[in-house]
Amino acid sequence: MAFMKKTKFLFTLLLASLINVGLYSCASTSDSLSNNSKSSDLTQISSDSSREISGQVKAQTKDYLPNQENVKLLGRSVVENDLLLMCYSSTGAEFNISAKRLDVTVIGDATASPSKIDSAARLLVLVNGQIMLDEMITKREVTYTVFDGNELVEGLVQVIKVSESANSIAALKTISTDSDGNIRPSAERNLKIEFIGDSITCGYGVDDLVKEHHFKTTTEDNTKTYAYKTVKALDADYSMVSISGWGIVSGYTGDGTKNVTSVLPKQYSKLDYSWASSINGKAPQSREWDFSLFQPDFVVINLGTNDASYTKGNEKKIAEYTAAYVEFLKDVRSKNPQAKIVCSLGIMGADLYPALQKAVEEYQNQTDDKKVTCLRFANQSMADGIAADWHPSEKTHEKAAALLTSHIKSLME
Repeated sequence: MAFMKKTKFLFTLLLASLINVGLYSCASTSDSLSNNSKSSDLTQISSDSSREISGQVKAQTKDYLPNQENVKLLGRSVVENDLLLMCYSSTGAEFNISAKRLDVTVIGDATASPSKIDSAARLLVLVNGQIMLDEMITKREVTYTVFDGNELVEGLVQVIKVSESANSIAALKTISTDSDGNIRPSAERNLKIEFIGDSITCGYGVDDLVKEHHFKTTTEDNTKTYAYKTVKALDADYSMVSISGWGIVSGYTGDGTKNVTSVLPKQYSKLDYSWASSINGKAPQSREWDFSLFQPDFVVINLGTNDASYTKGNEKKIAEYTAAYVEFLKDVRSKNPQAKIVCSLGIMGADLYPALQKAVEEYQNQTDDKKVTCLRFANQSMADGIAADWHPSEKTHEKAAALLTSHIKSLME
């Protein structure tokens, strides 16, 4: 009988312990959280998601939705169904943080697979300007630990997709801190610049200084381009509207046949463009962009390199480029009524620069709009290195950024 009583006691003790463990593991880490954050036990993670880098999920975290109450949206970013869509280059979120731990959970599109890594989205997370995370999104949902320690980290965080949209897009799902941490949107900057361009603006191959190599999103980084470097030099907010291979009247063509699919003017009013499958069931090119969300002080256009593969010195085709450029300037002006427009060309060849100048002259004659200028970049030099598929190196981008920064400063005087 004593043995049975002892056995019953041990069983009861064990059962109580299990119940206590279960209650502890399900308990909320905070009795009161803001409407824009939620305790981690409410976050549902799909079976395909994983927590990278740190390995173990800590129970006491606070999760924030990536909306405008918590973060500043970068570029043509929008929030749909509590997801911040990251499409064009360097779209994402920026926020101030005070925390000991930071996790970010992101959603990938159909390219988010290890077998498709060369087309997957590339994600950077910077803390106070320092790269803390550089990852290819190869899972449909994944959580990365950016930092986790005993020391309080305070400052500016940027979560940005630095590869271009045509191959892959992504979405930011949640931002998590320790239970005592907090985030808030960063302040708007005094200067805003929009860039409209092609592979040069995207940063095609900038991390691969072998000119015979070809395109991979793993070697594409918009933060190393003339565009992003100009933004940093001028402390500006930005919008990047760029797609590799696209032009004004024709996209890149290998045989001189007009490529009418890859022309940016017809895409300019859309949220974005991507060949990959959509997130939230709608392709970004099916969404109209609300231009009131970002009214730039400057618009920098760098288009014509791909058009040159079509025009090839043919006067009739060159005139076609000029006419199309004039009409695009009218469209850009209608959507950005206060901006100063800079029309640039030359990093990978300046064959069409005279036609660009003529377009600006004709546009000004037709509209009397004097807030449009031309800027010719120096052609890239072998001495500065040549990146994949003969694209500019970071050193070339640095030189172009210095020229553009100086030009914009002169227009601000």
